[in-house]
Amino acid sequence: MGLRRDLTGIIPDDLLILLPDGYEIIGTIAIISIPPELTLFNEQIVTALRARRPSIQTILNKTGDVNGLFRTSQYTPIFGENTITEHREYGFRYRLDVSKVYFSSKMGSERKRIADLIKSGETVFIPFAGVGPYAIPVAARGAEVLAIEINKSACSWMTINALENGVSSRLHIIRGDAMQANQTLRRKFSRIIIPTPYGLLNGPDIFLSMLSEGGTVHWISFSNSMQMKEIIDRLTERGYQVLRCHQCGNVAPSVYRWILDIKAK
Repeated sequence: MGLRRDLTGIIPDDLLILLPDGYEIIGTIAIISIPPELTLFNEQIVTALRARRPSIQTILNKTGDVNGLFRTSQYTPIFGENTITEHREYGFRYRLDVSKVYFSSKMGSERKRIADLIKSGETVFIPFAGVGPYAIPVAARGAEVLAIEINKSACSWMTINALENGVSSRLHIIRGDAMQANQTLRRKFSRIIIPTPYGLLNGPDIFLSMLSEGGTVHWISFSNSMQMKEIIDRLTERGYQVLRCHQCGNVAPSVYRWILDIKAK
């Protein structure tokens, strides 16, 4: 994104190389990971970011990885303090508090791609639903959506977002543990969208029994290339057809975010 270029000559070269060139924008909030060696240059980094994104109202330094049951991160404000924002994506609006819920703007294009596949009348199940970025566009296409999320704050924001986007009558929200859904829900769905939390599942298997005959699963997960090949081979051996396997950037050395479209037999 050119942030290092903007700060060339302002931050010494031997320190500048430590600064990530990228950052994430969620609504009016910018999130960046500034290493401890560069904290003396926070003011200059803020100035450079605001020059690039004048609409930014808050800049957060990410000081810890996503962790815990609610998948939240640790942040230190370096400009502004408000962690509540409205993120706009392909015509939809999502209200959220980034300090209390998980949200990534990086998967916006994949969320739109999946939503565009939906036909009116489909039944769709979404575990780990967050504030609704997968559920709401799908419901807007005319599907009946059941979304499960364990984080109380995320459920509250998803309810607000469903109302704001006019889909509350087609989006049914359950606060609960998605990992127990295959035991507690006695029904099947024509489509399942699984935005898996990092490190939680090594396959979509626990949800496959909830898929109707001929249905489709969209599984978002994290692994290295070898692990993903083994997962695809295992699914194929069980009679599932992997329609698409797409790599959506890396999140750690040799660890990538993947999305698989899987067709039931």
